[in-house]
Amino acid sequence: MRWYRAAVLCGMGILGATATAQAAEGGGCPPGQAARQGESTKLFQDFATQLLVRKDARGAYETFAAADMVQRNPPFGATRDSTIAQWEKMTGLPGARFVIETVTMEGDVGVVHFHGQLKAGEAGAVITQHDRLRCGKIVEEWAEFSAGAK
Repeated sequence: MRWYRAAVLCGMGILGATATAQAAEGGGCPPGQAARQGESTKLFQDFATQLLVRKDARGAYETFAAADMVQRNPPFGATRDSTIAQWEKMTGLPGARFVIETVTMEGDVGVVHFHGQLKAGEAGAVITQHDRLRCGKIVEEWAEFSAGAK
C-alpha cells in the first residue's frame, strides 16, 4: 500500500510541475487573460471581500468565476449557479456574519480562511476555502469546515 501512495504522490508532483510550467507560460490562456501572481492575489482578495464582507454572492461569482466552474462541496451542488444559490441563502440570513482571517495565493490556488456564523449568538464554523484560478477566473472550488468554532 505504501508503494501505491508513493506512486500517487510522485504522479501528483509530476502533474504539479506541469501545471506550474503551464502557469508560467500563461496556462493556455488567450493572450491578455493570463494573470500574474500579484494580479491573481488582488483578484482573489476582491472576490473574498465581495462574497464575505459585502455578501454579494451573485456579483462575486459572476465577476470572478468561470461559467463552467466546478464546485467540490456537495452542499453547494456542482456548478457556479448552484454555488451562487447556496451562498445567497446563507448570506441572506439576518444574523449571517463572515469574518475574513487571511487571504493568500499558493500557486494557482487562492485560499481564504474565515469564520462564518449564520445565526447571531450561535457558534459558527471556521472555513478554509480553496479556489483554483485559471486565466484570471475561478475554475474550481472546495473547502474544509470545522463546525462549532467560536
